[in-house]
Amino acid sequence: MPAATVALSYTPIILWVAVGVGLLATYRRATSTTVFRLAAVFLATWALLATTGLVWVLGHGGPSALVPLITAPLSLFSTATPQVWIEGALGAFVVFLAAFLLNQVVGRGFLAILRPEPLRWPDRLPAPVARTSLFRFASRRAEAFTFTLLERGGPRLLRRRDIILVADGLLRELSLEEWEAVVAHELGHLSELDGRYLTFFRTLARMMRWDPVLAYLADALTRREEFRADLDAVALTSRPRALARALYKATVRSGTPTAQGMALLGIGGRRGQRQTVERIRRLVALAESGRFPEEPVV
Repeated sequence: MPAATVALSYTPIILWVAVGVGLLATYRRATSTTVFRLAAVFLATWALLATTGLVWVLGHGGPSALVPLITAPLSLFSTATPQVWIEGALGAFVVFLAAFLLNQVVGRGFLAILRPEPLRWPDRLPAPVARTSLFRFASRRAEAFTFTLLERGGPRLLRRRDIILVADGLLRELSLEEWEAVVAHELGHLSELDGRYLTFFRTLARMMRWDPVLAYLADALTRREEFRADLDAVALTSRPRALARALYKATVRSGTPTAQGMALLGIGGRRGQRQTVERIRRLVALAESGRFPEEPVV
């Protein structure tokens, strides 16, 4: 068998490892868009490997074939199994398409169920682009989140619409400066395409709860983007303490869990609350660094 043919058969695993190394190398330094695109390729290749392995197992006797595959994993890359890779690629495409459609359905479901009302844009924040909408909805929970929908229209038949939803429970808790900091935080998510990429990754992870790779990557990206959106909000408002107070009121004081989606508090549960406390500490340290003037408490 020609060496080039053998090498070609290992392209998926070589690509997956190479992109994984690139993702680790750029995780802390690169822009969110670059990290998201690398993560998308990484997950697409991982999905191809996982679904192809599943097809191979099903074609070789079902669960009993797991042991032979684990003991001899390179058999999956045999050039004698092109049909398995074709079926695996179709399976990966179906999984990604289902996650995308579910993500869109959930976003539209929020609008249909919550029936949000337009909310006035904060005066001291720059005006949003035409595709960004700010809404409030009736809820006692202290939460805010963003997502992106695709709608008909525009020169490419489809256009993007960015949504920011804020619960009445959060609005009642916050002062003017804190409210502006929250909106600035959500704008930070939208500016780096979190509403498109990160909500999709998290939807995919929820669909594939049994997959530790997806779960770990979704959580790591969520943590990264929450810290980054905090910094974007501070850069826009120059009020790190205002955002710290908003986070405190939304978690430590209210004890409310987060909403599904790209929420102000990131991920839910005790781990999410620990991360929120860490975010508050970072914001307070940033305020005490002297880079920002003291803000009046309103």
